[in-house]
Amino acid sequence: MESRKRRKKRSKNHPSKFKVRVRYKYHYYRWINTQDYGSFKDIYEKYRDKGFSFWCADLPPEYSSQDGTWTGYRLDGDKTHTESTLKRYGRHKAWIDSSYKFEGKPVILVYNAD
Repeated sequence: MESRKRRKKRSKNHPSKFKVRVRYKYHYYRWINTQDYGSFKDIYEKYRDKGFSFWCADLPPEYSSQDGTWTGYRLDGDKTHTESTLKRYGRHKAWIDSSYKFEGKPVILVYNAD
């Protein structure tokens, strides 16, 4: 029998492990690749001390260069606001979104949390 050279199978570099369906600004639906997703409560427990900020996907963080302010609905502003948003939107889908940044930090968006 003739021996054949076997090709070494390379593993892909997976910076984005998951592909999820998301909604932006109330009516833009898209499939995106994300590093992680889950319920807002689970994702908050996992990433709250890792430099992420949490925002509503329908009102994501956007910088206005005219007056130098940020617009959007932030879910983790202060302690009482964070507790109330976790109680209200804790079961909603949340994902790490690489297309948005807030003051240089990565952003986690939460579905239908306005």
